[in-house]
This record gives sequence, structure tokens and C-alpha cells, in this order.
Amino acid sequence: MGESGYPLFTRPFYFLTKVNVGNVYDAVVEKVLRRKTDRHGTAQRLPRSFKIEHERTMPVLSPAELQQFQQQGFLLIPQVYAKGDLLAARALFQKVFSEKNLHCGRFDSSTLLTDIYRHFPGLEHCVFNERYRAVARELLGPEAVLIPECAVHRNRFIHWHKDTTVQEMAGVKSHSARDAPPILQFATYFQDNNNQGGGLTVIPGTHRLPDPFLGLYSSHPLKRSWNKLLKIMHLSVFDALEQHPDKTDIPLQLGDLLVFDVRIFHRATFRGPAGAPEKFAIFNTCIHPKGAGLEYFRFMKQRPEPYYRYFREEPLPPALWQRAKALGIDILY
Repeated sequence: MGESGYPLFTRPFYFLTKVNVGNVYDAVVEKVLRRKTDRHGTAQRLPRSFKIEHERTMPVLSPAELQQFQQQGFLLIPQVYAKGDLLAARALFQKVFSEKNLHCGRFDSSTLLTDIYRHFPGLEHCVFNERYRAVARELLGPEAVLIPECAVHRNRFIHWHKDTTVQEMAGVKSHSARDAPPILQFATYFQDNNNQGGGLTVIPGTHRLPDPFLGLYSSHPLKRSWNKLLKIMHLSVFDALEQHPDKTDIPLQLGDLLVFDVRIFHRATFRGPAGAPEKFAIFNTCIHPKGAGLEYFRFMKQRPEPYYRYFREEPLPPALWQRAKALGIDILY
């Protein structure tokens, strides 16, 4: 791993609910982490420039930006990151996916690499900085809590969806209450979003609308046949959203941070022609640690997808604990 110690996050810590675990818990966790071996060999170390220059500043979102987020369900914050740092990380991601020398974990695939904060020491300094924390607190309040995913996505182009559909199908609906605090995705992209398809496309303002995707997952034969017919006739939900007059390819540039409500109708911006550059992104969730946010977290811990299994079965990398402690970020894991 290339790290000599395991400094732990000792401020009040979240595990399903917020508790003050104290030094006894820290000692137990440290003992467990020291027993954990590095399954993937030598880590890929990032350059020292990842001690981010932006940590000296702390933005305060303007009233207009806060209103835009509340109305539209997303916000693009320009130049939160130094471009050189993101390009250095991108080069390492490309190397790992092409050589597959680290890409051998049981939660990994050709489009997903987990355990990234052990693979790439220093990456936590790239992804998390003072501006990142400040934006989370501006949008969620001082109790904002980070749920780190610990994975990098490669060339994943998911069609229209809401991130809450699966849990709503399971009967977890607290996120749909009118007074529910937002559940936020913080998206760090490692390329521009242009006609090559490097970012996110949304329908602004749809984060408060009912979920139109629920019926698409019905197992009833008649419903499935009806959905198939609508698709053949180009009358499906996806067709309607593609023709929506407010459909927006968010004009993200390298170095920007994109924050969006998980309930907004969104998809990956479609990839360009053959030969388009690879797409890389890291997503993390921020919540208010009560009500809908806490239920979202608990449901994530039950999901079967590989990155959720990693989240459920693997301890958080010590370097990320240390970074969170340095920034004063509370983590739910």
C-alpha cells in the first residue's frame, strides 16, 4: 500500500446512525485494518501535486446558485479542481484499465475499479478538498455527511433513470416526501463533457416529479408486452425524454464539480463516434443524516451491485479516514 501507518478518523463517526465511538473503537478498527493485506500488489502513487492548491479558498454559493439548485436539481461549480491533478489521475486510470495489473478484484469489471484509495495513494487529496466540503455544507447544512463510493467508473453510459427507482420499488419512499432533504451525488469527471460524451444529461426540475421509470421494471407479462410495444413505436419513456424541450447536456469542463439531486431524471451524455476518448468519473453521495438520507444509505448497503458489495464488505481505506479527519468531513460507511 505504500503507507506506513493507519491514522484513523476519531471525531464523531457514523455507522448507520451517528455515534461517538471513542478510542476503544479506534483501537479495534486499527487492529482489523492492520490485518488486512493488500490483495492487488504495488499501489500506483500519484504525484505530490495532489496536495490541492484550492484548499486555501472556501466558496460560499450565491443566493442565485442556491435558488438554481433548488429549482433545477443540479449545480455546476467551476474549477474546484486543478486540471493537472485530474489529468494525472486520468493517466493512471487509463494505465490500470489497459494493463489490468490492479484490475483483478472480485468487485471489479471492465467498466469499474473499486478500492481506488488503496490503489492510488494521494487520490483522496485530489477528490476531496475544502471547496468540496464547503459546497456540501452550503447545500445540506453543517450536518452534511459523505458516503464515499471508493470506485472509478470507466465508459459507463447508463440510459435515463432516477437513482431512487430501485429502492422505491422495494417500498422505501421517504425521498419522495415534499419536505425530504435532497440526497446529492457529487460527480468528479476526468474530461470535458462535449460532443464526445464525457458527462451528464438531465431534465432540469424533474427532481420533484413522480418516478416514470417504475413501470418499466414490472414482471407482469401484459405490462412487459406493453412496454415493448411502446419501445417499438418510439413512444417509450426514453423516447419522450429524448424529445423533451428542456433536455440539457451539462457543459462541464475539466476541473468542474457537478452536484445533482439523485431524484432528477438523468443519463450519461451519449458517447461520440468510434474512437472517442475514454470516460472516467468518480461519484460520491452526500446526505443529511436523518430521514430520507439515512434510509437511502441503509438501502445502498443491501444492494447487490459490485460497488455496493465493496461498500458493504470492505473497510474504508485508512488514507480516506485521514483525509476526512483533516477536512472535518463526517463519513457514513
